[in-house]
This record gives sequence, C-alpha cells and structure tokens, in this order.
Amino acid sequence: MHESGLAAAVADTLRKEPLDGARVRLLVSGGHADPFDFDAAFRFHLVAAAPDLADVSLEIVHLPTDRMCVGCGRTFAAITSDEPCPSCGSVGLPTQTAERVEIELVRPGAGDP
Repeated sequence: MHESGLAAAVADTLRKEPLDGARVRLLVSGGHADPFDFDAAFRFHLVAAAPDLADVSLEIVHLPTDRMCVGCGRTFAAITSDEPCPSCGSVGLPTQTAERVEIELVRPGAGDP
C-alpha cells in the first residue's frame, strides 16, 4: 500500500524536527482512496514505522480537489468523487493523482496557520 511509504516518509521528517509538544497536521490532497480508509491505513503504518511517535497529536485534513461533473461537465471542488456537483447534483469523476501530503507543525500557544 502506498500509505506505508507515505507514513515512512512522514516519520522520517518528524524525527528530524523538535516536536516539543507540537500538534502535527497533515494536509492531504489528491488520491482516489476514501479519506476514512486512507486515514486508517496511514495511522496503522505510521505506528508500525515509528512507535516512538505514537504520542504525537496527529490531525489529518483532506483538502478538496477539482473534479469534473459527469452530468454537466463543470468543474467543482470536492474531497471525494461521490460528492454532488453544486450545479446539477451529479457526481464528479474520480481523480487519478497520487496523494500529496504536506506537514504542518502547530506549536503550543501558537494559533492555527
């Protein structure tokens, strides 16, 4: 599963940072997996790859990507391909791009970015 490779890369990156109680926010866009399934697989692989990071506060945020509506052909932003088009209610075509993961560290006492 590609989540394993992503989890290993995130673990390597986080080990290089002084976390000092920071929350970790992963911004995920693209991909074609269901967000719930992606989150579960990613968390499983992260714990397997980096048990030392098990206590890190991790939030996974899925960002919308552009989808083309199968009904009217318009482009709209959605997280999953089963979200309805705001113009006609049809579903969007699934994206075929790999997940893109950005890491944000939210330090204690700092506001959200």
